[in-house]
Amino acid sequence: MTTFADRVQSVIEKTKSHLIAGCDPVLDALPSFLVNDAEKHSKTDAELVERALVQFSEIFLAAVSGRVAAIKPNIAFFEQYGLPGLTAFSRLCAAAREQGLPVVIDAKRGDIGSTAAAYSAAFLRGVSVRGKTFHAFEGDALTINPFLGFDTLEPFLNDAQSCGKGLFILVQTSNPGAKAIQGLVAEGCSVSDHIARWIATHAEKLAGRCGWSGLGAVVGASYPDEARHLRETMPTSFFLIPGFGAQGADAKDSVAGFGTRAGKRGGALVNVSRGLLQGPAGSAEELVGVIAGNADRFNSQILSSL
Repeated sequence: MTTFADRVQSVIEKTKSHLIAGCDPVLDALPSFLVNDAEKHSKTDAELVERALVQFSEIFLAAVSGRVAAIKPNIAFFEQYGLPGLTAFSRLCAAAREQGLPVVIDAKRGDIGSTAAAYSAAFLRGVSVRGKTFHAFEGDALTINPFLGFDTLEPFLNDAQSCGKGLFILVQTSNPGAKAIQGLVAEGCSVSDHIARWIATHAEKLAGRCGWSGLGAVVGASYPDEARHLRETMPTSFFLIPGFGAQGADAKDSVAGFGTRAGKRGGALVNVSRGLLQGPAGSAEELVGVIAGNADRFNSQILSSL
């Protein structure tokens, strides 16, 4: 069984890309041809939603495959469409993993005891059905929320360790109000620092042969000085870095949290989501070109900054 860290590092080296492609579909914001095509073959709104989201997912995967190190579908953008959206989400995760493209599910789950275990089963471990393991939404890694306490992280960590999966724990997020809580000082250091220290203490449990750990941290590009500081605390953890592009951070800010091993910068995935869809597209082929072109452009910016 390979570790998440090794699988991601292998794709990074193969694609020469540190990008993770966020998938946050909103039907009203997608090119109109997607909904129009789905409408022609649908009798109900539910059928329309599922067809449009599945078609978008197929286009998305075709465009980013070979250009990014992983994808990050945000389940909220699928949940908002109910069961048809969740069906499309499940199909996207399965299709990406079949192609060897790691899937980081952005769900930001976190709760106590058996509830945390159930969340972990949904996205990482799977559940037992008739003596077999059933996966509803299997990913390679999951974003999780630590703010209910470190004990709530243990079920996720145990499952990740036994199943070769990864975790990205919220440490320093990119939103403007993040520091109102994450920046509070307790016992001489910030809340973010306390979380980072916990991650560093347990990083070895999800370490790969590549030298990086799949016990990762979400560290926003909006605060590059804090990212450098947190990297010192978590030298081996993969960082998931949001905030690049549409959220205002540039490539130089985004690489501030990269680590160094064997003389090479790495150990990080830079997220880009809305920016991938920038540009007009009137057909599936044109949308593939738009997404692929944007991915290449963003990756070039990241590599130049490194």
